[in-house]
Amino acid sequence: MSATSLCIACGSIHFRFALFGRDRMFDRQEKFVYEMCARCGMLRQQPVLTESQVKRYYPSRNYYSYKENQQEGLFDRIRKYLLKHYYAPTVITRLITTVIPNVPAIPKFVKGGKVLDVGCGAGDTLVSLKTLGWNVYGLEIDRSAVAVAKKRGLANVSCGSFRDMQKLPDHFFDAIRLYHVIEHLNDPELCLSLIRKKLKSGGELLIGTPNPVSVVARVFGSYWYNLDVPRHAYLFTPRALVKMLTRHGFLTPTIEFCSVGGILGSLGYVVSERLHRNISFLAKQWLVVLVYPVEWILDKLSLGDVFVIRAQKI
Repeated sequence: MSATSLCIACGSIHFRFALFGRDRMFDRQEKFVYEMCARCGMLRQQPVLTESQVKRYYPSRNYYSYKENQQEGLFDRIRKYLLKHYYAPTVITRLITTVIPNVPAIPKFVKGGKVLDVGCGAGDTLVSLKTLGWNVYGLEIDRSAVAVAKKRGLANVSCGSFRDMQKLPDHFFDAIRLYHVIEHLNDPELCLSLIRKKLKSGGELLIGTPNPVSVVARVFGSYWYNLDVPRHAYLFTPRALVKMLTRHGFLTPTIEFCSVGGILGSLGYVVSERLHRNISFLAKQWLVVLVYPVEWILDKLSLGDVFVIRAQKI
């Protein structure tokens, strides 16, 4: 399949059909087309949905990131403990992180620093960053999620899309997070341009996003859990995202892989379709622990299905 527009990552005009996908999270049957850039491997939805079109695929009552995490599993408890000691590691946290990587997409500490979390959901990470000494700000498109965040004491969380960064002061933030966000945006280039304006010189940008050339993505295809049709408009390979960041004025970033749940989530979609009922393997903590070593190995081989890029504004 050919496209009429350039690849936003590498500028290629050559795309080919990749797959048909549907919304497996909410079991909707309508089909969406994804195509792949022949040069850098980026996947994009074709056509990309507008903000008004895609809004109905984010139901406030059911979408996972809009709720306060009230039922903690094993990995949630480990994450909370690691975050608490992120800037002052203990012997225990050092031991844990030899097996489980530390919490991804946490900015390098800046005393009295300001951090913006774009797409902050109900504010789980901002609560932790505030405890660690950051002045925290957030943007979130869902009003009910913003209400939850404010109840948790996050006064500087506002309702709005990434475009609302335009209302914030330039050269104001020491760090900006886009954790599992850039793949949702219908204009990632505009987002990066705005981020560069809002970061201080030398400020840090952290992006966490699914990897469409991971082993899990290639094995499961349209059943890949992190494909998340149709909420994911663009899925960048690490190489593609590095190209785009460099073009937007960020220093060559470092990349780490941090996958948890992609295998079980994908298997759940396969089994659910075969049995015609909803199956969630991710709800079984013992299975998550059992499968995690496979994901850990894939991450060490740079083949995991989620990666985090740290970039610095030039």
